Amino acid sequence: MVFWFISIQQIINTLFACYIDVGMDTLIFGLFLQTCAQLEIFESRLHKLIINKTIRDLGRKLLTSNKDEMEISEIVRHHLIIYKYAKTVNTIYNQVIFFQFFESILVLCTCIYYLTMYINELFALANFLGYTLCMFLQIYIYCWSANEVILKSTSVGDAIYCTDWPLLPVNEQKNLLLIMMRTTIPITFTSSFLITLSLESYGSILKASYSAFNVLTQ
Repeated sequence: MVFWFISIQQIINTLFACYIDVGMDTLIFGLFLQTCAQLEIFESRLHKLIINKTIRDLGRKLLTSNKDEMEISEIVRHHLIIYKYAKTVNTIYNQVIFFQFFESILVLCTCIYYLTMYINELFALANFLGYTLCMFLQIYIYCWSANEVILKSTSVGDAIYCTDWPLLPVNEQKNLLLIMMRTTIPITFTSSFLITLSLESYGSILKASYSAFNVLTQ
């Protein structure tokens, strides 16, 4: 009776731990992708605004009305809010991401060490290899989603350049130019200001892990 009670308790605890771990990973993953989604919405709004303005002003001299200035101002404000949102997320979760990275890399190094010890035992090797791949996948989710934000934030300038911006009044062109200059500094997420999350960082982790594995197997 005691055995079954302890077994059920352990199963429930394991399930709760899995739910919390998955929830934490997907929460940060979703917050990163929310930044990408807002940038796509921004590009769509800007593209539609420029199309509507060029159609409305077709066949007459371009004049800037208060409504036009308000529309451009809302676009600029939306872009600034996206950057503010990303900065807030990074400020709140950078230490959490740091501890998550530190824990994952520590477990990863431990798994690689045990892989070298049980390399001749098929069953133990399969278990440690599967767990190691899970650790790599966990780190990859963070790096990939953050890398998508970097690419998307820098592509906004190209998206603006591909629009019919020469047809806009000069003051509105200046507003778009300010946005393009802002996109030269991409949105990045850091791990407590030590590691910038990106696929390049993930590649460095893979190289370091492979080097450690080679050293331990010799």
